[in-house]
Amino acid sequence: MQNNASIKKNLLMNVILTGSQYIFPLITFPYVSRVLLAAGNGQINFAQSISSYFMLFASLGIPTYGVRACAIVREDRDQLSRTVHELLFINTVTCIAATISLFMAIAFVPKLQNYAALLVIFSVQTWLTCIGMDWLFQALEDYSYITKRSLIFKVIGILLMFIFVHSSEDVEKYAVTIVIGSSGSLVLNLIKSREYIDYRYLGGYNPLRHLKPILTMFGLSAAWTLYTNVDSAMLGFMTSDTEVGYYGAAIKIKTILASTISALGTVLLPRLSNYYLNNKTDEFYALLRKDGQFISVAAFGIVFFFIYNAEPIILFLSGEEYRPAIPVMQTIMLAVIFIGYSTMLGNNVLVPQKRETITIAATLVGFVFLVAFNALLIPVCGAFGSAVATVIGEAVIVCFELIYLRRELKKILCLKSVITSVASASLAVLVLLFFGNAIELSNFSLIAQLLMSACIYCLAYAIFLSIMGEELSVNILNNIKNKFLI
Repeated sequence: MQNNASIKKNLLMNVILTGSQYIFPLITFPYVSRVLLAAGNGQINFAQSISSYFMLFASLGIPTYGVRACAIVREDRDQLSRTVHELLFINTVTCIAATISLFMAIAFVPKLQNYAALLVIFSVQTWLTCIGMDWLFQALEDYSYITKRSLIFKVIGILLMFIFVHSSEDVEKYAVTIVIGSSGSLVLNLIKSREYIDYRYLGGYNPLRHLKPILTMFGLSAAWTLYTNVDSAMLGFMTSDTEVGYYGAAIKIKTILASTISALGTVLLPRLSNYYLNNKTDEFYALLRKDGQFISVAAFGIVFFFIYNAEPIILFLSGEEYRPAIPVMQTIMLAVIFIGYSTMLGNNVLVPQKRETITIAATLVGFVFLVAFNALLIPVCGAFGSAVATVIGEAVIVCFELIYLRRELKKILCLKSVITSVASASLAVLVLLFFGNAIELSNFSLIAQLLMSACIYCLAYAIFLSIMGEELSVNILNNIKNKFLI
C-alpha cells in the first residue's frame, strides 16, 4: 500500500484523473454539439441532472465516508476487508431501492416519461459506482491505477461515440458512450481489489456501526447534489431543451475548471484525516495552508483568463449556434472561485474534523438562495438568470463557512496569496488586452489564437506572481529553476 506515496505524484495523477473526467467530454463536445445541436445536448443535461438524484440516494454518502473509514484501517488487511464488505452490503441495498424509485418516478411523472430511455441508461452508472468502490483505492492512495484504468475507458468511450453518433437522432447512443467512458472502468476494480482485500467470509460483521456517519455524509452529499443539479433541472422544467443546452455548454467548462482547482484537496483528504485523527495539528494546518495558496493562484488565474476569452472558447467548442452561451459562461466563471474555497473549507477542514453538519448547513442555505433566485430569474433571463443564481448561491456557501471558521482562518488561508493572485491575474489580462488586436488580426485558426493567448497570459501571470512574492509560486519557480540549472 502506498502509505508514503508522494503528494506530488498523487496530485499529478488526480489532476489527470479529474481533468480527464471532464476534458474528454470537452474534447468531444465540439463534435457532439454540432451533431446533436443545443436541443439534443439539453436532453442529455436534463436526464443527467435527474438521474444524479437517484445516484445520490444509492451512494448514501459512502464515496466520502468510505475514504475516511478505509484510510483508518488500511494497515490491517482483515479489518480493511471487513469494512469494505460492510459498506458494499449497505450500498447494494440502497442501489436496489434507488433503482425501484427511478422506475416508479418514470411511471408516475409525465415529464420524465419523455426521457425514460436516457434515465435508464444513466441509471447503469449507479450499479457501476457501487461495485467500483473507488473510495477504497482513494483511501489506499492508489491514484496511479485509478488514473490509468480510467483513461483507457475514456478513450474507448470516445471511439464508440465517433463510430455510432452521427445525427441528432443518436442522443441515446451518445448517452451509452458517456456511461462506458465515465464508469465502465469501475468493473475492473472488482479484480484489482483482491490485491488489498479478501472476499472470504470473515465474521464479526456490524454494518450498522457505519450508518450514523454514512447518513451524516449522505446529508452532505444530498445537499451538494441538490445544489449542483437543481439549476439544470429547473431550467428543464421551466424552459426548453435548447435553453438547457446553452447552459450546459457553460456548465461543462465551469465543472472542469472547478474540479481541476479542487484536485489537490481531493488528494490531501486521506492525509489530512490521518493528521487530524493523530493530533498532528501543525502538519494539518501547514498542509491546509498550501492547499489554500494553490486554490488562490489557480482559481483567479484560470477564471480571469476564461472570462476574457469566453467568446472564442464557446465558438470553438460549440459553434455559432451557442453564441447565447457566451454571457452565461462569463457570469458563471465567478462561481469557480467560490467553489474552490468552499470545497477546501468543507471537505478538507470540516470533514476531517467530523464537523460535516456545518458544511451541510452552508450548502442548504446556499441551496435556498439558489432556488429562490432561479425561480425569480429563469422566467426573465433563462440560462443567464440561472448562471447569476449559481454565483449567488456559491458566494453564500463560502460566506457561511468563512464566518464559522473565522477563528481558524489565519491558519488556513494566506491573505497575501489571495491579494497577489487577484492583482497578478488583473495585470495579466491587461497584457492580453495590449496584444489582443494582434492576436485577433492574425491569420491563425481560432484554436491557435487561443493557444497564443494562453501562452502570453500564463507567462505574464507567472511573472507578476513572482514579482509580488506569492509564496507558493516562488517556491515552484525556484524548484523548476534548480532542477534545470543543476
